[in-house]
Amino acid sequence: MTMILKNQLYQIEHSQESDGKKQFTISLLKECPIYRAHFPGQPITPGVCIVQIAQELLEQVVGQTLEISEVKNVKFLHVLSPIDNPVVDIVFTAIETSGESVSAKAEVKEATTMFTTVSFVCQPVKRSTH
Repeated sequence: MTMILKNQLYQIEHSQESDGKKQFTISLLKECPIYRAHFPGQPITPGVCIVQIAQELLEQVVGQTLEISEVKNVKFLHVLSPIDNPVVDIVFTAIETSGESVSAKAEVKEATTMFTTVSFVCQPVKRSTH
């Protein structure tokens, strides 16, 4: 089972759509236990958490629970700190559905700083019938 990061590591401040792009403004919650471990006194957002935040936000866009089946490309360009960059934008520059698969490209940025770019594919979570 995956830990949900929404309202633990980040919270959504605002969302909007313009020019066919879905944008979320999020605030990073520096009191999250993840930041105490990564790293004490100088917290940075782990790369795997950045990718999971994008996946969780994509779930909101498509309205279904998803799991990542493939990360096609990810670039971590700058350190993302909840102290230095407490509010950032995550912009989906492309979202495509093919069968049950959902592919997305997202950017994590603030003003003129690009922190991360990621392209990934998700599948709907199959509900257990136990």
